[in-house]
Amino acid sequence: MEKSYTYKRTTVHVLITDLTYMKNGMCIAGVNLDNFKNIRPVLFSGHIQMPFIEKNNIFPCAICTFEGMPKINASPPHTEDFSVNDNVVFRRFISQSEWFDILRHCSSKSLPERLNSSIREDKWITPGTDVPSLSLIEPEGRPAISSITNGTSPDIRASFISGGREFCLKVNDKQLTDYLSNRLRLPPINSIAEKQFISEINDELFSKDTYNYVRIGLTRPYQERCWLQINGMYSGRSDVMIRKLTPEKNPTL
Repeated sequence: MEKSYTYKRTTVHVLITDLTYMKNGMCIAGVNLDNFKNIRPVLFSGHIQMPFIEKNNIFPCAICTFEGMPKINASPPHTEDFSVNDNVVFRRFISQSEWFDILRHCSSKSLPERLNSSIREDKWITPGTDVPSLSLIEPEGRPAISSITNGTSPDIRASFISGGREFCLKVNDKQLTDYLSNRLRLPPINSIAEKQFISEINDELFSKDTYNYVRIGLTRPYQERCWLQINGMYSGRSDVMIRKLTPEKNPTL
């Protein structure tokens, strides 16, 4: 007999942490402030687009109220999906100290442990695996941009160490991608200049001495795999990037 679902629509208060590019729109994710669990709001009506995000101030560091219910029949690993309508209420942007207090509270030390050693080739997991699709990791040492392939939109790869393993993953974080796109309007003229550019970016955005966090997401199944990607990279220094991109929207940083 099939299960019957009687979820009641409810209101959740979400701190937005992720804003990522997808093939057909945008993906947003964050922390449910009612229980401090990860949550991924998805629209009942279809893909999320930038006008919807801009209209409702759905940016990192924002607290927004969503109305909806857990997505029915959500397939692992994407069990954090929460179906919402378009009735979103922006509450406020939180301060930098609040932001990092919450990141600290929600972070894990080891990505391999969090995903129960189900990672294959340090890049993907099998669809249907019962592990979280959203993770916030405090890496060992400083994360770093490792390569940037310039084009219509830069293909960014970043590396970090977690659980004694080195990962090098694609970055789909909207703010970081947009920031580097602006910086790459005058691209490096040769490989030496490119290495120097990446070194300067890493020194600008990531701290050697204080906190660094990497937000990991799992893609929807593609080629029978859910690929690991970087949804966000946060440090005291990367707040400079947030201020430059949304100064009028986020005066608290």
